[in-house]
Amino acid sequence: MNPGTTASLICPACGQAFLSMQQSMEGMVQCPHCAHNALRSYFGTHAQVAGVAQVRRRVSQTQPLQSMPAPAPQQDIHVVSQPAAWGGQQQPVQAPANFTARQTLQPSQALMPTGAPPPPEEFKTPPHLRTSPWRGVFIMLGFTVVCGGALWLWWDSVHAPVVKPGVVAALPPAKVEVKKDPIVPQTQIARALIPAPDVGAVTADAKALVTELFASDTAERRAACIHEAVKYGAEIEAQFGAIGDKKTELRLLSRIPGMPQTLPGGQPVPLFKLVTSACANGALIRLETGADGKRRISWPLLFETHSAALAAFLKQPAGDAAWFHVGLRPSHGLDITAELRPKYITFDVQVAAGSDPHFVACVERETPLGRFLDRESEWGKSYLARLLVRRLDIQSEAPCLLVIDCEGAPER
Repeated sequence: MNPGTTASLICPACGQAFLSMQQSMEGMVQCPHCAHNALRSYFGTHAQVAGVAQVRRRVSQTQPLQSMPAPAPQQDIHVVSQPAAWGGQQQPVQAPANFTARQTLQPSQALMPTGAPPPPEEFKTPPHLRTSPWRGVFIMLGFTVVCGGALWLWWDSVHAPVVKPGVVAALPPAKVEVKKDPIVPQTQIARALIPAPDVGAVTADAKALVTELFASDTAERRAACIHEAVKYGAEIEAQFGAIGDKKTELRLLSRIPGMPQTLPGGQPVPLFKLVTSACANGALIRLETGADGKRRISWPLLFETHSAALAAFLKQPAGDAAWFHVGLRPSHGLDITAELRPKYITFDVQVAAGSDPHFVACVERETPLGRFLDRESEWGKSYLARLLVRRLDIQSEAPCLLVIDCEGAPER
């Protein structure tokens, strides 16, 4: 007999031992004693059954089986078939009385290896009992919030001011915040309160007054056309009192489109262009209403623009200052250098009905006058003002004037 090719098997049905040459656990084996046919893995070996028998023997000694009758007092001899040698006969062997018969073992018990631990049971938690992985995070967050709130309440109670019974705690005096009203420009107030002038009536009065001024042959008739003529009698006669070939002749009178505003004040004023034989560029004319309610020609504006007084003043040495009636329009200051533009607020100065001559008025920004003119003037609008100026010697493309004061501006 070759032990490498045969195996001693125990039939799970009859418990008899036999030899088999089947080595594969998936192969079919048939018991020669009871013809039980099953897979090789269902048949146990002699060593497995011997181990189970020893365990069953110890259990049966401590607790007798209920299904089997109690053994007789005499010693029973059980005959167990002992496999004989190859080709020999089976010899009866006597076994102890407490030996458990193979018929009492279940197939699963006969095939279970002795000394091996039972296979662990795999347990899976049902889905409704599984916990979220974020549960711990939310618990810690809630715990932190509760601890923070408790700590804040403790700190507030510890540092609360102690008030003795019967003593009223003195509260600090409340600070009253005084807000200054924004300064509203006077020109804006004037536009809301002063009605616009009757341009048609003013134009008719201007034509009548200019015609009478050039047609009059006496000083009294000429003075009747000028507002407050008593102050300027000598200048009026010097300009328009000549006779003969030196007499100033009227060439053109027309209204200038748009209406500039007085600065300060914001009152709209119709302007007229007067071209004469002595002023080809055209002088500026505006009318003033007297105490009697009649309109007359404003002499300072007409005289200074007709005689080109500002251009003559700029030819004098620098340092002298004088008052002039001029027209103003806010500008970007492109006539002066880029380094000086942040220092000054600039205006285009108009002293004639045409574009020439061109002057630039500069006002220092960080001064009360500069802030006043910046607040009162608006971009894209023209103004009439009386300014105290002097010549400003800086690098520029046009003659510059430094504005020192403005008539009607608040005291600084």
